[in-house]
Amino acid sequence: MFLYILQISLFFFPLLLSAQTEQAYYQTKLDTYFSKDHAVKNFVAITSEGISLYADASAKEAGKRSEIKLSWKEVDSLKNIISYTSERELEKILFEKKDSLSYYIHKDTLKRTPAKSLKGMKIAIDPGHIGGTYEMGEVESRCMCLNIDSAHQIKLEEGNLTFFTAQYLKKKLETQGAIVLLSRPDTGVSSLGISFYEWKKRIKSRAYVDSLLKEGLMNEKEAGMLHNNAADKALFSNIFSSMDLSGRARNINAFKPDITVVIHYNVNEKNTGWTKTTDKDFVMAFVGGCITTKDLNTLAGRLTFLRLLISNDIESSLKLCSYTVNHLSVDLKVPIVKRSDATYLSEHCLSTPVEGVYSRDLALTRMIKGPLVYGEPLYQDNANECMLLLGCGDKIAGVNSPTRIELVADAYYKAIQDYINQGVK
Repeated sequence: MFLYILQISLFFFPLLLSAQTEQAYYQTKLDTYFSKDHAVKNFVAITSEGISLYADASAKEAGKRSEIKLSWKEVDSLKNIISYTSERELEKILFEKKDSLSYYIHKDTLKRTPAKSLKGMKIAIDPGHIGGTYEMGEVESRCMCLNIDSAHQIKLEEGNLTFFTAQYLKKKLETQGAIVLLSRPDTGVSSLGISFYEWKKRIKSRAYVDSLLKEGLMNEKEAGMLHNNAADKALFSNIFSSMDLSGRARNINAFKPDITVVIHYNVNEKNTGWTKTTDKDFVMAFVGGCITTKDLNTLAGRLTFLRLLISNDIESSLKLCSYTVNHLSVDLKVPIVKRSDATYLSEHCLSTPVEGVYSRDLALTRMIKGPLVYGEPLYQDNANECMLLLGCGDKIAGVNSPTRIELVADAYYKAIQDYINQGVK
């Protein structure tokens, strides 16, 4: 374990030690975590004077005035509070009071003090997907029916596995005094507090649709699609899924957690159809970054980019993920993924200094503020894992939970303990 921690330090901290100036540090960070889409760099300028953001890619090249300009003193003031500031508050700081920004930022009173123990620590847990019935799993394309032999099949719904894992982890954390939030309340229920099928009933009311538009959970284009008599899968993937993800991020950010754990279970991407088992099995985790120019088309998107760039969200997430991947791999005896083991790692991700941890532009790695781990502990369709996921362990919420997911929850718990014990700067 000591060697693993030392390895993390040697990989990660050269970025800090070699950054003789703030300009060099943030330029290195930009190159490391935001270089997948090269055009992203056209939206930002990092100079000896500070950091500037532009409203469009052509403005910088044309020498036009930047949308946001921060001196290094202002960056230093803003970086410690930006992850705990609402979008509206941030806009007020940056635009309405931009001529005296530092005066309005009281960093000594707003800066979060790293937790020293689980007691009183605020932890958000996001159980990925929806789950519930197998029918719902088919709607969200997150279930599988694996043919073991001519007489036996195994059915799995990822949304149920993630929720039971979250429940077990929540119980362990609360026993030690942590304050825990789940982003959704039950299997089959979304972050909106209702099922997909209940949502289908409610969207027939114009008043309900208007409320979703007002809350920013749906846009006009999506509202227009509601009248197309789309099939359930299309409704879910084109509208409901993004609403649910936005709701998760909203719930978590309002809670202002010290850390967030996003729980998923993976599959072999090439085992399409998921009717047969695979011999592949890997553990991996994701942090923020790797954004695209599409993310920067709105002011909200550019403010998210600013947060990811100047805050310590990515750096702290990397530490949390490093402990998580290590415990998952050792405790579950699952190998850590390499970049060549999955095409999406090379096509949609950037490598980080830590083995098995990648920067990826997922909705929640982008929208959730503060340190997070987006974990993928194993492949559900692995020939051994699918059997282990059926094994019965302790009862969680009245349901016998597989002992395999208890091991997964225990690994997350150990990682959180390591994260606290090693200190967070």
